[in-house]
Amino acid sequence: MSAELKTHMRQNKRRTLPNSKEMVINYNRRTVPETISEHNDPMRVEWTEIPDVAPEYIVGQAALRIPDESTPRYKLYWPMKYGWCNERDYKSKRLLFLDISLILEDAIKNQLGLTSKKDWLQYSCVFVIPDLYEKSYVTQVLEMLMREFSFARVCFIQESLAATFGAGFTSACVVDIGAQKTSICCVEEGMCIENSRVNLKYGGSDVTEAFVKMMLYDHFPYADINLWRRYDFLLAEELKKNICTMNEASVSVQVFDFHLRIAGQDTRKYNFKAYDEVHLAPMGYFQPSIFDHSLKLNGRRTLISRSVDIYDGQPNDPTSAAQSELLTAIAPPLNGQVNGDTQSGTLDVQSTPSRSQQVNALSRLQEAEATPRSSVAGSPAPDVTSTPQAGGAGTPAVGGQSQSTSQPRAPTVEERDDILPTFPLDSAILMSIAHAARSDERKMRDFLGGIMVVGGGSLINGFHSFLEERLQALRPGFAKEIMIGTPPRDLDPQVVVWKGASVFGKLSGTNDSWIGQLEYDRLGHRLMAYKCMWAY
Repeated sequence: MSAELKTHMRQNKRRTLPNSKEMVINYNRRTVPETISEHNDPMRVEWTEIPDVAPEYIVGQAALRIPDESTPRYKLYWPMKYGWCNERDYKSKRLLFLDISLILEDAIKNQLGLTSKKDWLQYSCVFVIPDLYEKSYVTQVLEMLMREFSFARVCFIQESLAATFGAGFTSACVVDIGAQKTSICCVEEGMCIENSRVNLKYGGSDVTEAFVKMMLYDHFPYADINLWRRYDFLLAEELKKNICTMNEASVSVQVFDFHLRIAGQDTRKYNFKAYDEVHLAPMGYFQPSIFDHSLKLNGRRTLISRSVDIYDGQPNDPTSAAQSELLTAIAPPLNGQVNGDTQSGTLDVQSTPSRSQQVNALSRLQEAEATPRSSVAGSPAPDVTSTPQAGGAGTPAVGGQSQSTSQPRAPTVEERDDILPTFPLDSAILMSIAHAARSDERKMRDFLGGIMVVGGGSLINGFHSFLEERLQALRPGFAKEIMIGTPPRDLDPQVVVWKGASVFGKLSGTNDSWIGQLEYDRLGHRLMAYKCMWAY
């Protein structure tokens, strides 16, 4: 990557020094910190003070400002990680969702000022869920909002649709880059296009970690930095925000400084030099192999099992053709199978969305019966190619096998839990748009000209123009149409989705999607199939 950057800079007539790395390392080796007493530090941090009667839990930004040597000691928990429930750090599903409810409750009481739970009965709630959500999570959240929080009514909206409401767009390709996950989805006329949904498991935190590792290779003067410590994590995030850039003109040997603030200690000011690390770390969005993905699948499916259809027992979480193509491209072969055997028909997508949104339905027919049967020796599996025969026992199934000798089918790429969705961002965007346009050139041009980037992970200097340049290189035929937009009216890209959810809640046309207490008491989570504005 470093060599590619140098080549690109030379092509653009930018000056590069051959000994830049040596200059950085030699400077960083020699530098020593300057101590600043607390009363002379104008930007000193207000640490969270623990009272004599220590609270059972502390939520939000205050939790990140607890001194490491506090009495009693506190352990930091993140109930959501990588856009999934964090099953690795919890021992039970109940404790996991208890923490989610505590965070929501604290935010409602302290940020919105609704301190009495009795008043919540008068309020409605709009809850934002991922485009590619997990039904077990949505079901649990619905129960929490209706039973525990007792809101008058609740409705759900997908995050990409909420982003278009917040920005005031009718159609767009929404790219939401968060701290730990990135989602892409094309929205047209108030609906998420199902087959365009993509979810990738990297974000701004991966850039932070990669940047710190690169600086440590260059003898970063604060060599003891540890991202598991709260104050070091906040420092690393601040460095990334202030220093990282995707503007090639800013790539040169430069001197930066930062202040290290630790509870109970004097502030230390460090100076250090950096060269291309400021550009290479955010380049990980386009080469995610530089990120550390080793722990991201740990604990997956240990507490929360996959949602299945109550009638045929098949997984029924939503899928998309774009995500299936992406997973197929990166999937390792299954144990005991040749690479060619694992290529399932993931791109043979039904043109109209079915109830369970199964992408490769043909592979399912190999062993599934559409309705429950009274005995094993009944009629054969549904056959879309052959005609019924007398006796029924010899009719071949879709796979060419007879029903009596059919083997358990291999899991599809969506059902495999050993694949972490990571893919270059520019290629993933084009993949999403290709599935949304479905060979319609006019739609392709519309989506390429309406790419909207939101989320805190996109707040890197020069990111939008760099992404535009990458997309133009991949699709030179559409170079003039490609345009990366930002949320209008100077909206903070981190809150566009929540802004859109509040707009959605005020629309009179959303009355049909509200779930009331009486309805929920009668039908429970089955209501979602009728109330959602998309095929749940």
